[in-house]
Amino acid sequence: MNVFFKKLQKYRDQLSRLEQQVLDYIIDYPKEFSQSRIDEVAQKLYVSTATISRTSKALGYSGFQELKYALIHQLEEEQHPTYEPSQNFDQLANRVQSEISETLQLIQPKNLELGAQLLEESLRVEFFGVGSSYSCCFEAARKLTFAGRIANAREDWDELRIVAKHLTSNDLAILVSYSGETSLPLEYVAILKEKQVPIIAIVGSKNNQLEEFASLVFHVKVANGYYGEIDMSSRIPMHLILELLILRYIETYVEK
Repeated sequence: MNVFFKKLQKYRDQLSRLEQQVLDYIIDYPKEFSQSRIDEVAQKLYVSTATISRTSKALGYSGFQELKYALIHQLEEEQHPTYEPSQNFDQLANRVQSEISETLQLIQPKNLELGAQLLEESLRVEFFGVGSSYSCCFEAARKLTFAGRIANAREDWDELRIVAKHLTSNDLAILVSYSGETSLPLEYVAILKEKQVPIIAIVGSKNNQLEEFASLVFHVKVANGYYGEIDMSSRIPMHLILELLILRYIETYVEK
């Protein structure tokens, strides 16, 4: 059983008998669950849609739809190559080189131009990234600050939520997320969308919830890597996109 389903199993003792039945169905038939509507799952299991909603929230998601998106993402990730971290320099170098090469192939020059334009038109830039993605945001905000922009990357989750509520359509939000399905970034992006804040999303997977809210999306190639249950997946491709975006902004607007 992979890490995703192990995390779901940890909630088992907190669930009622019917909720455990829903969890078993998710683990045993993930593809069927991800392709079904909530009423279809309820009919198959002879439970109410409310039971499925409660189960989804008990498992750490806002509801059925978010759990379904996370499961879809997990199934897609299982089709991608997963590497085992190695001390072999050549293997490590080849992996990083492959990630960078494939990420560069995904970039459309017109999107870099549009991203630079969004930076130029904004009064201030706020970066949103939690966990491993925060380091990408901190470095990018620092570089933009040296370029003369008001830019921030905040680590505190509650502070990020408050900032999201105070941004306006004259600002710019840049969200960095490996999965595009993490609950906190999705919470922030929903607030930003309501405030009509332009959003640039940098994500490591396609067809995720986060990109549905974004004004501009950059996809990156990241190979999954775990050492035991520790996520060792690289964030180098995210750094690369931010680096190119900031360079294009500086070359187009600051130097002129």
